[in-house]
Amino acid sequence: MNFILKLVYSAVDGVMSQIKKLLNQITSEITSPLRGMVQQVVGGVWKGDGATRFVQEMQTLVIPALLSLVGINTSFVNALQKSTEIFRNADKQATSKANELLDIFGGIYK
Repeated sequence: MNFILKLVYSAVDGVMSQIKKLLNQITSEITSPLRGMVQQVVGGVWKGDGATRFVQEMQTLVIPALLSLVGINTSFVNALQKSTEIFRNADKQATSKANELLDIFGGIYK
């Protein structure tokens, strides 16, 4: 495999790994405080219908929506990883076929 392609693959892998780490960090940093607020309300800091609605909306709308956004980005990164793997396999197959042709022509023109 070409040295430059190896560098490109390595760089792409590194970028995708960093993106995944950042997505995990974002998930934790966004949802943890929200879940903490929900726990405080459930623990009795705020009582009444408003408190109940707040907890329900946070648990059924807000937090799932945030997780969904992160999930979309994670799916995008996974799709990129799959496409780079397909490209790598195609490159290997093309290199193999080119080498076969070189061997055939090398045998003819000896």
